[in-house]
Amino acid sequence: MAAAIKAKDSIAVVQLHHAGMRAPAALIGEQPHCPSTDEETGARTLSTGEVGALVEDFILAAKRAEAAGFDGVEVHGAHGYILSQFLSPEINRREDEYGGDLAGRSRVIFDIVNGIRARCKPDFNVSIRLSPERFGLRLAEVREVAQGLMAEGAIDFLDMSLWDVFKEPVEEDFKGRGLLSYFTDLDRGDVKLGVAGKVNSVRSANQCLDQGVDFVLLGRAAILHHDFPLQAMGNPDFQSTPLPVSADYLRAQGLGEDFLVYMSN
Repeated sequence: MAAAIKAKDSIAVVQLHHAGMRAPAALIGEQPHCPSTDEETGARTLSTGEVGALVEDFILAAKRAEAAGFDGVEVHGAHGYILSQFLSPEINRREDEYGGDLAGRSRVIFDIVNGIRARCKPDFNVSIRLSPERFGLRLAEVREVAQGLMAEGAIDFLDMSLWDVFKEPVEEDFKGRGLLSYFTDLDRGDVKLGVAGKVNSVRSANQCLDQGVDFVLLGRAAILHHDFPLQAMGNPDFQSTPLPVSADYLRAQGLGEDFLVYMSN
């Protein structure tokens, strides 16, 4: 690939997420929620009715984003947030329709995505972020959910956050090939595939594109360089500044003081 980034029509997409058991009680002012009771975090089980309300909350958030002028939303189902918690057989021990087998544990995701699709305008971009490891997630199950979303035509793009796009899976049964390959070989139809995870240079972005993804997503690299795409278009050897960096460096990149506190972790 000659360049990782090409000029195309852009869309504005806002991300929708709920922390679930990861939300500190002191911050949210109440006991955190979880698919099942979690002693470590003090989270309580959501009732079946509350799960329905959670689905509706995501759909209404998408409707507000549409009314505000956004072109679409990305539903955050990765990194141990609440939708990821529902997917996890370790965290989700429910016995109603939102637990049990994979169809039950993933039901909340399909209900949200299909609800947004049905109640927003036809050209509204509906997408999802998933991660295949940690928090008790199983690679084969996440892959099956991703394929199901693609097969239904429920999403416009799939954002796979792999922690590291160049690593092998942690599960022994899947070692011997890159984690990324388990998603590039899905039958995508018209769905676009993006990946994130330690993409910090033009070279690493191009390596992902060469393996068959449609686009790459920048995290730390975009925080370290607010103009990373422009830098990449002008310099095929560009790579992000190594960590650690100072608070003043991040301020110069436009980070606010609250985000600086977050980044210090």
